[in-house]
Formats: sequence, C-alpha cells, structure tokens
Amino acid sequence: MFAASLPAASVRTEQGRAILFEQYRTLRQQVPLMYALMLVDAAFLAVVSFGTVGVGWSLMVPAALCIAGGTRALLWLRRKSNTVTPEAISRYLLGTTVVAAVLGLGFGGWGLSLYAQADLIRRACIALYISVGAISCCYCLQALPRAGYLVLLCGAMPVTACLIVSDDWLLRGVGFNIIVVAIVIMRMLRTSYAGFVEVITSRSEMAAEQRRAQGAEQRAHQLAYHDPLTGLPNRRALAEALEAKARGGEAPFGLLIVDLDRFKLINDVHGHPAGDQLLRTVAVRLSGIVEGAGQSYRLGGDEFAVVVDAGAGSARRLARAIVEAMSRPFAHDGRVHHIGASVGISLYPQDAADREALMRRADIALYKAKQEGRNRHCAFEPMLDAEIRRRAAIEAEMREAMERDAFVPYYQPIVDLKTGATYGFELLARWRRAAGDEIGPDQFIPIAEECGLINELTLRLLRRACIETRGWGAAIAINVSPLQLRDPWFSQKLLGVLTAEGFPPQRLSIEITENALIVDADSAKLAIDSLKNQGIRLALDDFGTGYSSLQHLRMLPFDKLKIDRSFVTAMECDPEAERMVHAIVSLASTLGLPVVAEGIESASTAKALLALGCALGQGFHFGQPMSRDEVEARLAGGLAQPA
Repeated sequence: MFAASLPAASVRTEQGRAILFEQYRTLRQQVPLMYALMLVDAAFLAVVSFGTVGVGWSLMVPAALCIAGGTRALLWLRRKSNTVTPEAISRYLLGTTVVAAVLGLGFGGWGLSLYAQADLIRRACIALYISVGAISCCYCLQALPRAGYLVLLCGAMPVTACLIVSDDWLLRGVGFNIIVVAIVIMRMLRTSYAGFVEVITSRSEMAAEQRRAQGAEQRAHQLAYHDPLTGLPNRRALAEALEAKARGGEAPFGLLIVDLDRFKLINDVHGHPAGDQLLRTVAVRLSGIVEGAGQSYRLGGDEFAVVVDAGAGSARRLARAIVEAMSRPFAHDGRVHHIGASVGISLYPQDAADREALMRRADIALYKAKQEGRNRHCAFEPMLDAEIRRRAAIEAEMREAMERDAFVPYYQPIVDLKTGATYGFELLARWRRAAGDEIGPDQFIPIAEECGLINELTLRLLRRACIETRGWGAAIAINVSPLQLRDPWFSQKLLGVLTAEGFPPQRLSIEITENALIVDADSAKLAIDSLKNQGIRLALDDFGTGYSSLQHLRMLPFDKLKIDRSFVTAMECDPEAERMVHAIVSLASTLGLPVVAEGIESASTAKALLALGCALGQGFHFGQPMSRDEVEARLAGGLAQPA
C-alpha cells in the first residue's frame, strides 16, 4: 500500500522506493503474526459465546473469518523479498489495506451480533476481546498505518458505539475508555510511522551518501590513474604496474617507450585541438595493436608506453608493429597527418631489475632510435648507457666552456675554381677542452641542439667572427640548424649581433639544409625572409641529399647551392656520382645560381668540377679549417686573395 502512505510520485524516487521495500519487509514479518493473534482472539470469543448464541454465530462465522485470515497469512509467507518489484509491492500493500477493512468489518459485525445477544457480563467480555484484538492488529500494522486505522475503526468501533449508548454506566465507561485508548493508539501509530519513515529516510540518505563517496573515490581513482584526454592509464599507473611486476620477479616482461615523431608540427600548424584529436586517435590505434599482448599507457605530451608480458622477441615484434602503424596516415576533419613513432625497448630482468632503471634504459634506447633517424625501434644495450653518460658529461662541460669562451671560430676557404682566388670562408666551430684535447663539431653540435645551447653557441661564434674578419673584406658563411629557424626571434638575434659589431649583412651568408625546410617550412620561410630583407645571403647546403629539393628551390630565394660532399668525393670512382653533379650544376645554371662543391680533396677533382661548370669549391685540397692567425698569415703571404 505505498499509495496509501506516501504520494504516488515518491514511489519513483530512490528514497520512496527504500521506504516501500522496508514496509514490505516489515509486513512480511508482522502480518502472519497479526492473523495468528486474530485467530486466538476469535477462538476465545467463540468459546465465551458458545451456548448463548446459535451454532452459526459461535462456530461457523469465526471459522470463516479464521480461514480468510489464514489464507492471507499464507499468501504473505509465500511472497519473496528478493525478487519483488516496487509495482508489485504497491499492489500487495493496497490489497492488504482493503482486506484489513473487509476483515475488520467482518470481525466488528460478528462482535456486534454477539454483543446484541449477550448479557451484561458477556457484553463487557465481548467488548474487551474485540478492542484488544483490534489494538493488537494495529500494532502489527505499524508499517501500514492506514490499514491499522481501518482495522481499529471497522473492528472495534461498532461494539464501542453500542457501549457508549448503553443504559448501563459500566458499559458506557468501558466504551469511553476504548475510545480514549483508540485515540492514543492512533496517535502512537502515526508517530511510530513517522519515526519509521525518518529512520528509513536517514538510512537511504546514508546509503546514497556512501554511494556518492564511492563514486567520488572511483572518479578520483580514475583521474589519478588515467589520462583524461585519451582514457589510457597514466604515468602513475605505469609506475605502480612496473613496481608490482618487479616485486613478483617471476615472468620476464618488456617496457616500450613510444615517442611520436613530428607531432609538435601538428600542434604548431593546425592548433592544439587538432593535436588533441590526433593523440586520441593514436591512443586508439596503439591500444588496438597492443590488445592481448600487454597494456598501453600515456606518459604525457606525445609520449606513450607499453608493458608487454613476453621476452625480447615479442617486445621487438610489437615495437615493429607500432612503428609501422604510426607511419600510416591519420585523417581528421578533411586533413591527413603524417607523423611516425620512435620506440625504445628495455627488458626485465636482463636490462634492469627495478622500475626506475627499467624506464631510464627504455628512454636511453628511445634516444638512440631518434638519433638514428626516427621512425624506428631500438633495444637497450649496455654501451648505450655509457654513451648517454658520456653525452651528459659533455653537456655539463659545454655549459662551463660557454662561460670561459672556449669555443672558437675556424675558417675554411671557399675558392674560385678557375682563378684560385679566395671567394670567402665558411665559419666552423672548434672546442678547446680544458684537458687540452678537442671534440669535433659532429659530436658537440647535436648535443648543443638537444640541450638548447645551439643559439647561444652560434651567436657567440658569429660575434667573435665579426670582430676577427672585419678587416679581411671576404664573405663568411655560417651553418644554421633546423631548430634555430623554428625560433621566431632568431633572425632578430642574428641581426642584433651584426648591428652591434658593425658587420655588413651583405658579407654574411647563412647555409641551411633541406631538413630545416622539411621539419617546419613555414617558420623557416619567415626567419629567412626577415634575414634576406636585410641583405643576408642564403645557400642551400647538402643539395641533392633530400627528397624535395626542387620544391625548396621554388619556395625560397636562394643565392647559391652547395653540392653535398658525398657526390664530390665519389666522382673519380663512380660515374653515377659524376652524372649527378653534372645534373645539379646544369639545374643551378638554368636557375642562375652559382654552385659550391664541398669535399674537394684533389686537383683532379677540382679540374673535373670546373669542366662540368662548377664555379666555386672548398675542401682539404684548398686548405683545412684555420684559425684567425693562420688565415691572416695566408692572406699576408698572397697565397689567396679575397674576391
């Protein structure tokens, strides 16, 4: 009877359903007991009235009422508490309310009939049995107060009314006493039900609060252990997973660190929303590859990780599959993105036996993969650890060397192949270490790029070269790395050095490789345009080694081309290299661009290049990189005059 106790709309609320189920649970226990009390009361009343009324009134009527009550008691006992629905409970309670009214009227009518045929003493006894029975039923129906009210009104009130109108003051007193007790019982019933509802409501609210707390805890756990962008477990989850696996110490497993190649370009060109969408797609593709073989994680930025429960062979196969999958195009919003991935692998327990060492060695292997050209995988080897330590030591020493100006400019002459006159000099860096030995630029330049020192190194060398070459009258050329062209302030910094030292911009030529244009063509074009506007010349270095040189020649206003030394040194023994040089010289001639050949090491090579139409050259045949004093001595001796 939930509808008899609460508004119908409340049945649909969580709190209303909780009250409904608790009513049902309580009545399943109390209703059979109520009918048992009714049976006992009816039996005593039948015994008291036996012989004073007809057999039908003393036996048949109470028997029928007891059968009806017993049937209802059996129905309640057979009902289950764990499968019933709120709608079924509402029907049960409504039926109980109706039956309470019907049986109340039955017992009240039977008692009224017995009362009419009894003497004074029996009338008092009948009234007592009827009122005690009704009050007992009310207590059993506390969870369903309206049913209790109906039992009290329909069962006890008919006889009570007769007592009130009786001529005997004793019976009147009994009637008034029953009314007072009934009023008190009804008030207690209402108060008891209110307390019942309050307890259930509090319990329901407490349960709801517990569920909210559990939900908040689950959400906090989700946030603490999962990446909100991709939904993958995060770095913290990876750390705990590695700790748990290392503590287990039984089965070997592999750790793969995955770093996306060329992802920053997507963010820079198309914006962070496009980058975020790409990361989500990468996570889906990565999870699809890893599924069944391990677990993928996002460490942050464009870096992911995979834990694979297998040995070296499975880790390498999975790494190869990841590299291949990430090299395939990603399509979003009408755009097609081409990125890639580099993967570093470390294995437990052969490479490391704890989490930190395992991750560090996977990072070392990743660094090696990127150093070898990206879009590939590399497994950790002990020699890699030594190499990383060596590079870290060089980086620390470089920072100290910057402060004491230990990097000095050297100059390699660029000559006119026809006349032998010095056209200019290429500026090269040399490092005089405190120990007295030297490290070649092929070793310290990549480190300077990685640790963010390349700009400072270039500008320091240029400032010193401007001072040293001011009186030579020759042009100087300086190499600029792709990273520097991505710095929006690089052109202003370089022009600032020229202005401060009073060096004419027309005497400076910057040399860039095709890699600078491939990495970020837009940023490179902005920086170069700014420098060209001030009169600085532009050369395309290592021409012929890229895959889109013609496009680059069209993109920027180059002043000259430099043929890569790999073609020049191979000319004497490889006809194909000679044909390639001839093709480059012919193309440059068509475009009206002078050509500089690098790596000339013999007179025969210089003559062959001149015959092919190449105007300028540099290499050990004309002189190795020299210090300022050596260049000035050379110029003073008249061995080569600037053009």
